[in-house]
Amino acid sequence: METLPGQFADALTRIEVNGTKHARAIAAHLEVRALLETSGQLNEWGVDTVLIGSYKRNTGIHPGNDVDVFTKFTKLDTDASPAEVFGQVCGLLTSHYRDRAEPQARSVKIRFSDDGFSVDVVPAVRSNNQWAIPAHEREVWDGSSARWVVTDPERLSELTMEANKKPQVNGQGAYVPVVKLMRQARKHHRGDARPRGLYIELATYDAFRNGMTGDSFAELFAATLSAVAGRLGTVDTLPLIDPALGTAYQPVPDPDDVAATADLFSNLAETAARALKADRCQAAFLWRQVMGHNDRGAVFPLPPGCDETGKEVPAVTANRGRGSNEARGFG
Repeated sequence: METLPGQFADALTRIEVNGTKHARAIAAHLEVRALLETSGQLNEWGVDTVLIGSYKRNTGIHPGNDVDVFTKFTKLDTDASPAEVFGQVCGLLTSHYRDRAEPQARSVKIRFSDDGFSVDVVPAVRSNNQWAIPAHEREVWDGSSARWVVTDPERLSELTMEANKKPQVNGQGAYVPVVKLMRQARKHHRGDARPRGLYIELATYDAFRNGMTGDSFAELFAATLSAVAGRLGTVDTLPLIDPALGTAYQPVPDPDDVAATADLFSNLAETAARALKADRCQAAFLWRQVMGHNDRGAVFPLPPGCDETGKEVPAVTANRGRGSNEARGFG
């Protein structure tokens, strides 16, 4: 079995958010959090900002277009008005960032570059031992019992760390890297179509929770593609669960979109199964089809001695001749 560990390690590096983009994300979220935490009104409400989302869980992939800042108000609960809470946060950010701050349904997006990178600020109040964010539909913000929606993104981060303890590949937790590979495959083949990366991440979590074995990333990725394809085929009768809340994932994706993604992963799982049985050049060629590319190029590198079609490149015989047959420089 060709598991190509070196090529998988390189592929994971190529989909990692690193270098200047990682540094940019750190600088941006620290700037926004400092602004929020120095506001007099927000401090009266017990403001406490934390990172959430794929950036916090380390499950995001290149280019890493946003960072989520969860803005907790420790002295407020769901008796507070979503309109007032959101209004204070939005007012502070739009006053400081002006047209770079764009109010969303229940968050504020702050643009930090022309390539789409942004920081999303989400306000939250206490809901017993969890947190609640404003409902997506603003028409229920006044008086409705549904005006706040319970969430627990910090718990999801904890569960991610726990899931990454085993199985391991060469002493490295395998869950988080496999999530990134799954996100990359979805992004390359489905683009902006739904369901998006978080849904696939939760389906991957479900697969690992039910037991995933393998000694290499090749084996684990192939098994996960198959498991997630099967799981997506059952969500109409057995909804995907948000493990942090123990409830069905919301909002429920369109069944046609889920079916299309299930078919995609089923096909990719078949390709991955063939890769596990192929020689190293053909295996790399097949893994390239599964992972696709990003703006850095093809995600999965070819091993030395392999060409773009998955064939072994014949070794070049050294020419020991002299005179007119010697190698010469370019003129």
